Amino acid sequence: MAWRGWWGLVLAVAMALGTANAGESLRITLERDGHALLVRGSIEAGFADTVRAALATHPQVDVLIVRSRGGLLHEARKLAVVLNARGIKLRAEDRCASACAVMWAATQRRELATGARLGLHRSKWAVHLPGPLRAWVERRNDRANVRTFLDAGFSPALALRAAQTPSSSMYWVDARQLEHEQVEFALQ
Repeated sequence: MAWRGWWGLVLAVAMALGTANAGESLRITLERDGHALLVRGSIEAGFADTVRAALATHPQVDVLIVRSRGGLLHEARKLAVVLNARGIKLRAEDRCASACAVMWAATQRRELATGARLGLHRSKWAVHLPGPLRAWVERRNDRANVRTFLDAGFSPALALRAAQTPSSSMYWVDARQLEHEQVEFALQ
């Protein structure tokens, strides 16, 4: 029981820290006469709560515009739940990669700006874990991401391509490819 509890604790800490694509600090600005929030930067710890607080401060916002290279999957999924509950659209502008692309796919009301691209790849863990545990967690995240992409209307081939693209690389898709895939979204 103690062994199982110890591994459970290790896994819980690892999942809370999630994957990371550190870099840009988070910047949130009110746009379009107060009806949009522009969120730029990495999806780090506290991202979902910070954006949720900004949305609570500006209840008239009906679209969240994102430009992000990615970050923590847990935070991205947590914000998608908030956006879905409030019926807020998620518009990807410029580049929306890694956890940002998963968040876009997990959101029910999706938009893609003209020229924007989604970056897809395998999960990567920034937390040092023993090899077998790290591989298990990454496979688990990849399976969850594939399900998210399939639920969004991505073809099985594209969803699997995301899970097979190394985390050190990126597979970019644009509006034309997503339309061909018959993914439901609005082009802005």
